[in-house]
Amino acid sequence: MEAIASLPPDQHVAVRSIVTRRLSPLRYPRLAGIVILVASLPPVSAVGQANRHIVEADPLTAEEQLERFHVPPGFRVQLVAAEPRIAKPINLAFDDRGRLLLTQSVEYPFPAPADRPGRDAVMVLSDFGPDGRAARIEPLVPGLNIPIGVTPVDDGAVVYSIPNLYRCRDSNGDGQLDERRVLYREFGARDTHGMVNNITPWVDGWLYICHGFANSSEVSGADGSTIAMQSGNTFRARPDGSHVEYFTHGQVNPFGLAFDERGDVFSADCHTLPAYQLLRGAWYP
Repeated sequence: MEAIASLPPDQHVAVRSIVTRRLSPLRYPRLAGIVILVASLPPVSAVGQANRHIVEADPLTAEEQLERFHVPPGFRVQLVAAEPRIAKPINLAFDDRGRLLLTQSVEYPFPAPADRPGRDAVMVLSDFGPDGRAARIEPLVPGLNIPIGVTPVDDGAVVYSIPNLYRCRDSNGDGQLDERRVLYREFGARDTHGMVNNITPWVDGWLYICHGFANSSEVSGADGSTIAMQSGNTFRARPDGSHVEYFTHGQVNPFGLAFDERGDVFSADCHTLPAYQLLRGAWYP
């Protein structure tokens, strides 16, 4: 194996051909695995070339990166918040006070184990200056586990944190949403790259929500309504936990929902055609 790997790349094909012909798996079953391993060895030069994709320079500061953005005429980019005051921001939503709710994760992509609380949080940003910076950044919902969806509601916020969708409220007036009630449970989290996200309210009183790739979930409302989802889907739910139902089926890994002024809803997807206008009850590839 080591001798073959050290050969020049142009000799690999010939060596593999000889090994495959002479060490037939039917004649030498114990050597079948060796043939497969030898055939799968990459050229030595490819290993060295892979390092070319790793940036050797030190990471830029947020301010330095800001100068490197290229935007269309009429647009500008402002820095609202950066590390170390926030960490891995994932989802954003403004409340009726003009504050920005932001989900952040230290745990991602590995969930907190069952024997300790999560270190993630919903942060609240406020007091924005003319330069866009948030003067105040405070924890709003601490102790979460990879929260990738949040939306404000009249008495607090609806938040997704592995493995449930919660309604959170301030029970003692200290500014933190310390009371947490499960609305819908339990959502799959086998793949943390695609979970329940982008909780989007609409004027019809429903919350429209994405369900991500490679996870399976069966959730119920208090009225007995039940849906079973596997991989990409969108669904809608009542914010009091009373009812849940499908909205669309399919998509690979939907992340992002937005309504236009006519009430049409659009999603982004991890797909060759990433932008969809969603029709209720429709199936998507």
